[in-house]
Amino acid sequence: MRLYSFLLMLPLLLMACGDGPIYPVEPELYEWVKDPDAIDPTSDQTPSVADPVVTFRLDPGDRRSALRTGEDWRLGQTYLFGFDVRVASGTLGSDTIALSRLFRTGGGTSEIASVQLDADRGITVMGRDCIAPPDLRERHRVEMRIRLSNKDAGFLEVFCDRKPIWARTKIRTTFPPVCRLSEGCVADVPKPTRYEWQMGLLSERSVSTPVTVQMQRLHYRILLYIPNRPGTL
Repeated sequence: MRLYSFLLMLPLLLMACGDGPIYPVEPELYEWVKDPDAIDPTSDQTPSVADPVVTFRLDPGDRRSALRTGEDWRLGQTYLFGFDVRVASGTLGSDTIALSRLFRTGGGTSEIASVQLDADRGITVMGRDCIAPPDLRERHRVEMRIRLSNKDAGFLEVFCDRKPIWARTKIRTTFPPVCRLSEGCVADVPKPTRYEWQMGLLSERSVSTPVTVQMQRLHYRILLYIPNRPGTL
């Protein structure tokens, strides 16, 4: 029995020798992506879901085209979530737009992390360069791994093409980084605590030029095994 269990775990152990998340992602869209309830009701344009690709588009004057999930996530859980993204030549636009947002809901909202897109820097996360503009014509993966905690026991890690670019540990992930009780970040959190993850094209103001992005392998999963922790970056 012990040998059988070891053989089952061996592929994961071997993959854990690399960088970043090791979990495989199916090429087909997951059912939650195709569920009509996943469409953000505030979208100006409905995302085009055509397995295995989801296309998001904004025309001048639009602000949002997005999917959403995660309302049932709970404190104490650890999640991996991400997507593969591609921007076709000539469809990047000139505005700064969020490709995804993770925020706490209830008693108002508090954005925990976002992935940004603009023509000058390409894709950035937490102010760090992730994917350069010339590389956006090819598909690239952006992922985050987070332990949801209202104590100094959470962590948040960002991976671009499965390489870590930003990470903080021993933090409260009910507020934007970096928040620690031990450093005076003691604000109360409304209960029940809920989270939501949005992905697509999300702008605070109306865009001035058209922009189109394509996403594949949109995924999230609760984690019990968490290899390749990058520490603090």
